[in-house]
Amino acid sequence: MQARLRSMQTSSTNPLPSWLFWVWGILTLATLGLAPLFDYDETIYAQTAIDMMRHGEWIVPTANGLQFFEKPPFTYYMMDICFSMFGENAFAARLPSALFSFATAMLLFHFGTRLHSRQFGIMAAAIFLSMLEVGFLAHAAILDAVLNCFIAACLLNYALWLHGKERRHALWAAAMMGVAVSVKGPVGAVVPLMVIFAERLLAGNLRKLLSDIPWLTAVPLFLLTATPWYLMILIEHGPGFLYEFIWVQNIGRAMNPMQGHGGGWHYYIVVFAVSVLPWLAVLPWAYRQAWRDRSSDDVLALLARLGLVLTLLVIVLFTFAQTKLPHYISCIYPGVALLLAAVWMRSVPDDISATRMIRFTLFLLLPVALLLLSMPLLYPWLQTLPHHPRAVAIVAQHITPTFMVSFFGLLLLGGLIWLARQTTAARLLPGLIVTGMLLQFSLLIGAGTFVGKLMQAPTMAMADVMRQQPEAMPFYSYNLNAPSVSFYSGRNYALLLGAAGAERLRQTRPPFVLMLRSESRKELPWLSELQPSLEQGGFLLYIMKADL
Repeated sequence: MQARLRSMQTSSTNPLPSWLFWVWGILTLATLGLAPLFDYDETIYAQTAIDMMRHGEWIVPTANGLQFFEKPPFTYYMMDICFSMFGENAFAARLPSALFSFATAMLLFHFGTRLHSRQFGIMAAAIFLSMLEVGFLAHAAILDAVLNCFIAACLLNYALWLHGKERRHALWAAAMMGVAVSVKGPVGAVVPLMVIFAERLLAGNLRKLLSDIPWLTAVPLFLLTATPWYLMILIEHGPGFLYEFIWVQNIGRAMNPMQGHGGGWHYYIVVFAVSVLPWLAVLPWAYRQAWRDRSSDDVLALLARLGLVLTLLVIVLFTFAQTKLPHYISCIYPGVALLLAAVWMRSVPDDISATRMIRFTLFLLLPVALLLLSMPLLYPWLQTLPHHPRAVAIVAQHITPTFMVSFFGLLLLGGLIWLARQTTAARLLPGLIVTGMLLQFSLLIGAGTFVGKLMQAPTMAMADVMRQQPEAMPFYSYNLNAPSVSFYSGRNYALLLGAAGAERLRQTRPPFVLMLRSESRKELPWLSELQPSLEQGGFLLYIMKADL
């Protein structure tokens, strides 16, 4: 029996080809700019980076001409470098996310090789790149892929410090934690510290950790990498910045749902289940194995513990937070990859379990492939399903999915048929990695490009009209914050809200341009006699001439 298990482990952990990394990287770069930037998060961050570059203001972030203290500017600097090289477009805005996602995979490969073996490093990196949410974050002009890279670097250096007892790795962990704070704020320190202490508690060795940390050098190094921007902006803006950044944007998000982003206790359980595809069927077995071996002191058990506590604690932490968005828990995916790779190296599932995992994966993903395959035929029926006025207006546009969506559905279906033939544990791992990458790019290129064009078509059309207007023409927006219009038109707008904004518009003399949603028109009754210059997807654009 033991000989059979050793044989199974050897055959089931044959080295994966490292060219998988480069295939993923090339496909990611080739598809970054296919869909326009999405409102609100992508374009607000991209517009902030543009404003900083245009105005030469490198300390105080501004968006649409207004101070934007929501996040530190580290990622904006990365975007500005890309804008200066590739122009002000979606590709350049998303490039930092793609590069840092790939860098995270390379960290898993490098540290996995040093901690255990090249085989383990390739396995962890490939599993990470094949998870659904990792692909989406690599194609999103937001801060999380950058943040996740530095949190992963912190925890991997911590693991190497525990394993090799070299002081420099503890200092690298402190420095990477500080950079994570400079990327997105306190979460960059809260998550790593929480995970490190929980991992040592689970291992029963917390007291020794506290005595071994080189506090006198680690703490100053953390402060050196974490605080420069905070100190500069505090000197320039005083306590007002601290109130906005700490109380409103961090504590406020935890205590109250902001911008309508709430959710129940099950929110992140659902997000996690979808985002880790195609690995969902394997995870119950992997977490059970990791928990069973939690007290072991070998390096694979250490890495599995890190993945275990990172996943559980982050999901619990953000479940208690009142503001919820899917990417808030995205720092867990390097940990999930470490856990899966570590458990796989210790204990490979038998062929019967592997077959069950494949069948469950097919049950989950086959409907996705069939939906993509039939999307052009189903779309007229899908258009009848929405009832919310905004959704009805969006799907009513004359934009339909092309047969390119069907092509990627067929590609995914072919991958699932191939996966169904991998009926042994030896083929389960590479089968799921390839399936995951096919799922990513089928959804991103097939469905994602169509959805992006559908949702952003109205704002892109308004941006096209604005580019044709004189620079001196005042531009107003009533109850509508659509930074994509600003980003693509190169024009900032004055955002007017509520009754005070309506009164100001009533008293404003033409010429000026006004954009708003269709449902807001009733709040401006004087518009009822005027014909909009553009009406599309529930958005209106009025060009008010001086002779009106």
